[in-house]
Amino acid sequence: MAGRIANRVAEMAENVTFAERPRPGAADPAPEPQVNGKKPPRKLELRLPKGSEGVKFSAPFLDNTLSKMLALQNRMLKTGSSIAASDVDDEIKREQFEQSAELSRLIALICAEKARQGA
Repeated sequence: MAGRIANRVAEMAENVTFAERPRPGAADPAPEPQVNGKKPPRKLELRLPKGSEGVKFSAPFLDNTLSKMLALQNRMLKTGSSIAASDVDDEIKREQFEQSAELSRLIALICAEKARQGA
């Protein structure tokens, strides 16, 4: 299961660039403690043992990936609604909805991995 998630995420990463955007209207949280003027990095890791069956993702990695994919899915659904309402070629509409469906399957795989790891 984890291997399938890793492969799907890698395939998506080849075609999509994720950019973290500040959320409008969200109040800035208190600044995190800084070390030498830099924020300490979050521990987002993918552990790869020798066998492909034992691939494990850290809980923060899964949470971070899931939140970004849910935000992307929300944007894709809004875009899909506006595309469906506009006068666009049916092939473009179908492709956009297929991409949205694939993203939904990826989100389901991530949720299954979180449940499997008990994260």
